[in-house]
Amino acid sequence: MTNPAQGITVSAWVEATDGRGEGLQALVSQWRPPDRWPGFAAVDAGQTDGLPSRGYFGAVCDGRYVYFVPEMHGEAGCPTHGIVLRLDTHADFDDPAAFVAYDAGRTDGMDTRGYYGGVFDGRYVYFVPRQLDMVQYHSRVLRLDTEGVFDNADSWAAFDVGEAHSQQGAAFDGRYIYFCPGFSGNPEKEDEHCGRVIRYDTRADFKNQSSYVSIDVTGFLGTASACFDGGAFDGRYVYFVPLYSGMAVRYDTAAAFDEPQSWQVYDVRPHGYELAVGAVFDGTWLYYCAYGHAKIVRFDTRGDFTDPTRWEAYDADPTENLRTTGFDGGFFDGRFVYFQPFFLHVGPGPRDNQFHAHYLRYDVTSPFGEPTSWQAQDASATASLHSVGYNGGAFDGRFFYAAPWQQGRKPDNESEFITHGIVLRCDTLGDSGTFSLRWCDCGHNGGLNAAVIGPSFLVNTDRGCIRVSSQRLLVPGRHHLAGTYDGEMIRLYVDGHLVAQRSGVGRMVDSDLPITVGRIQDGAGKFRGRVLATAVMTEAATAEEVAEMARMPPEDTGLST
Repeated sequence: MTNPAQGITVSAWVEATDGRGEGLQALVSQWRPPDRWPGFAAVDAGQTDGLPSRGYFGAVCDGRYVYFVPEMHGEAGCPTHGIVLRLDTHADFDDPAAFVAYDAGRTDGMDTRGYYGGVFDGRYVYFVPRQLDMVQYHSRVLRLDTEGVFDNADSWAAFDVGEAHSQQGAAFDGRYIYFCPGFSGNPEKEDEHCGRVIRYDTRADFKNQSSYVSIDVTGFLGTASACFDGGAFDGRYVYFVPLYSGMAVRYDTAAAFDEPQSWQVYDVRPHGYELAVGAVFDGTWLYYCAYGHAKIVRFDTRGDFTDPTRWEAYDADPTENLRTTGFDGGFFDGRFVYFQPFFLHVGPGPRDNQFHAHYLRYDVTSPFGEPTSWQAQDASATASLHSVGYNGGAFDGRFFYAAPWQQGRKPDNESEFITHGIVLRCDTLGDSGTFSLRWCDCGHNGGLNAAVIGPSFLVNTDRGCIRVSSQRLLVPGRHHLAGTYDGEMIRLYVDGHLVAQRSGVGRMVDSDLPITVGRIQDGAGKFRGRVLATAVMTEAATAEEVAEMARMPPEDTGLST
């Protein structure tokens, strides 16, 4: 139906019953993640701009750029770093000019090194503080203004919250950032678990101490409710992923932060829970990403958190004759939940690990406990590179970019390990889609990053996914949404008003897929409400034409569903 040589306009009149802002909710789409893996690509960005751009813990996407979060290099003494690597997803992936690097390790006169995960609030990217070295953890939040120049110091700011414990990932509810507490004490031992959750109000002054509050949840949930690795958000509840204890914790964002009644804890170990790093939400189920093993535990968010019937597990090792065990974050494309491979145990000792890239994915439309619902793919030699050892990553709507971390101990020095800068890209769509207009999208998509994404419009082109989104969530009720693309600019309109635009060049992928309404074809992404009328036109409407559409009630538009 679409003509890739021309522009496109996609519009929908909708009546929403739910204003929550997490989880993919599709309105009008020509978009279907294919049955088998579309493919992988890899680029070594480890010496970008002459800097040692390697050793990252997670990444975050602002809609166009992916920012890889700096953690450490592998030399003795734990030399953490602050070299942020940025990828332009609109550029050719294998062009070195697509990557730039900036050393933010000395921001606002502070030592700002060693981070874990990131948050995007619509303008700013926040880097989650972890540790400075093998002597001290820190809470020096690093922030980038994406409206500034990336490699200009004026675009960067830092603030020290003043708490000496690590944060490991974060969650975001559209206003507040919740930093996930990890360890306190001696970083060399990692034997003191912390339950002190710091919350930052993104509407307040970044450098004002009153903008930050913290509480120790172990005081009312128990001492085992500590040491988390990643967080997630389902539109109402924030989930903290337990690294070791198996005591899953969640907070009700509709209740007071410092009230014990606002918090719940549940022991997931009877369901097979062991270690986990990061969690992925598909709009209904929350998947805890198994770390060092393959028992995937998930929770049905429609039920009570402490109801054992709402929890289930599946041991995914092996899958399709591959060892599929040991993950570090994951992501969701509308049909499949992917688990980002990291390492598997191959011996009895703590260092007997094999770093791998055996990707695992689950089709959410198929039975969770059936082996045929699961697929695996080995990406460990992509582009003839040793592409293994990743920690989370970020999703741009089509491609997932895995954050390069480490490949194991150095053969000539067991006290050091090999960090790398090989960015691995997983294609989730290929040519199997042209456009998707959405009420909202998954903001926490990577397992170790956070955002809240409102209305979105995506176009699949021969240069990748071009996307525009609004961070302003819509209230329930009747609305008109429209997206346009003219080959140079992609725009998003809500109720006749332009709410977001972004430049982007590329020829739209020609697809013979049917146009689906209110969901992703053969997937999830169901809209919580009614789609009253839709239209798809093979040209980009002007702002005036979109405004005219929005002024016409559905029964008078002549649109078809």
